[in-house]
Amino acid sequence: MATAVHHGLSEQLDQYGFVIVPHGLDTVTIDRFKVLLDVARCADNAENVTNSSGTYGLRNLTDVVPEVAELVRLPAIAQPVTKILGAAAFMTRATLFDKTPGANWGVFWHQDLSIAVETKHQVSGFGAWTRKAGVACVQPPVELMTRVLAVRLHLDDCTATNGALKVLPGTHRGRMSATEIDAQQQRMASVTCEVPPGGLLLMKPLLLHASSSMDEPRSRRVIHFEFANFELPLPLQWKYQIACCGE
Repeated sequence: MATAVHHGLSEQLDQYGFVIVPHGLDTVTIDRFKVLLDVARCADNAENVTNSSGTYGLRNLTDVVPEVAELVRLPAIAQPVTKILGAAAFMTRATLFDKTPGANWGVFWHQDLSIAVETKHQVSGFGAWTRKAGVACVQPPVELMTRVLAVRLHLDDCTATNGALKVLPGTHRGRMSATEIDAQQQRMASVTCEVPPGGLLLMKPLLLHASSSMDEPRSRRVIHFEFANFELPLPLQWKYQIACCGE
């Protein structure tokens, strides 16, 4: 339903809230970044998300592994992003998520509501301030959040048996209450987004999504990018602005 070549990305994203691009990065590039990320996970970084089994996530990923910024300029990522957001698109945040036997977590149905900014300022329409790994995060007005694009780059084969993301198509057009989320998940059939290594899942952050714990003990490494093409109302500024095109 929502697997597309580039010419249909915008249309399917608008209709369903997500689209899978199964052919993306080549094996050599994937293997290079697996090594870089595994090295970073062994270091003592403030951005590490850990439990007793070790690090299973990394926030502020371009601070920890600067080479990740190179990924957004590669055609496999830059082309679909600029097809949707235009040549002015830039990356606003990158995070590594993994599932391991020691961090085999499931995620309940939710929407992604916040963005990362440079500094906290009181601006009308922006609220629910938090800090994640030292970075100020805020929920913007819904009309701005609908313009953000999330891109999940899969470094491993991601299937229903190792915690692939599940989505409820078409639920990306507004912010929902907990009651509304529960009603949607009871009413709708979910879609499991199985993606091969190097493939992309493009989605609207407001799309209802969840994931189950793994049935098979193998890695499910995903780099979660967020992109935008607009400035925030001053004095707010994006924490990261890494262009997809140009220098």
